[in-house]
Amino acid sequence: MEIDVNSAIITEDDWRNPIINYLQYPTLPSEKRVRIMALNYLMWNGDLVQKSKDEVLLKCIGKKEYMKVMGETHEGIYGAHQGGRKMCWLIRRYGYFWLTMIKDCIDYSKGCEACQRHDPIQQAHLVPMNLVVKP
Repeated sequence: MEIDVNSAIITEDDWRNPIINYLQYPTLPSEKRVRIMALNYLMWNGDLVQKSKDEVLLKCIGKKEYMKVMGETHEGIYGAHQGGRKMCWLIRRYGYFWLTMIKDCIDYSKGCEACQRHDPIQQAHLVPMNLVVKP
């Protein structure tokens, strides 16, 4: 599966900006939170990549790119309408990362219209009503 996200344009409200600025110009003043986060990232051929715990480099992508990646993974040519956690696992396996990855994948899979139509309907078992008597 090949997803082209090389035409990424970093906008001002992108989550990657503070980290990229710190990695490119470490002598400029920056927040402590950014300096700590930057320990897990590096610049590779002009792209921000995350060093994962299992020694794999994951390309960090912005909102436009990750919406495209989630759409291709969930509904694309090989997409099997996976659930949120499985979709997140697949995207990491393809080599992509963003901060709110698990939450976004779960929200995307819950919002898929085809998944909602074909998902089995869960019904609560019928239970007789019991009166509650106030003492």
